[in-house]
Amino acid sequence: MPAKKELSLLPDSENINSNWGRALRWLTTVGRFVIVVTELVVVSAFLSRFYLDRKNADLSETLRQQKAILESTKEFESEFDFLQARINYIKTFRSTDAQLTSKLSLLASSIPPDVIVSALNVTNGHVPKTQIHLIAYTLQQDSIITMVTNMSLNPQIKSIEIARIEKKTKDNKYVIELNLIMDNGPLTTNGRT
Repeated sequence: MPAKKELSLLPDSENINSNWGRALRWLTTVGRFVIVVTELVVVSAFLSRFYLDRKNADLSETLRQQKAILESTKEFESEFDFLQARINYIKTFRSTDAQLTSKLSLLASSIPPDVIVSALNVTNGHVPKTQIHLIAYTLQQDSIITMVTNMSLNPQIKSIEIARIEKKTKDNKYVIELNLIMDNGPLTTNGRT
């Protein structure tokens, strides 16, 4: 019976110092370390994924909560911006035309207490006249007469145009619509400056 021949890639004990033997021994030693290090990297990446997934879920939840807070304050912010713009407009209006404020006070003194002004539109440019469109209502006809009389006696009001007077039968009130022109000269009270 013939002897079996063994095939081995490892160098024989007598060829261990040959170039091929040294290269093969170096590859197997270094290869083990490379495989172990690669497996450690893969396992650490696999384990770190649990941590990173949890952190991603926490950040997503935080982002959702902050987005909900922003959405809930959106209406408040728009209302706040609107009010801020109105305040700035009023400040500008007060600082640029203090004389108009005095005219409106003078006009208010001509209106009886039971007349309620529902709309007031003032056009005041760099012209010598101020135009005022006024809509008011009252429950008594005498109050309309008193208001028009007071305005006609006011020396600052140059013209009064009654655009409309109507009686609302449903709620029994009188509605009056006036167009006034006031002088932009120095303010007078009862003919005095």
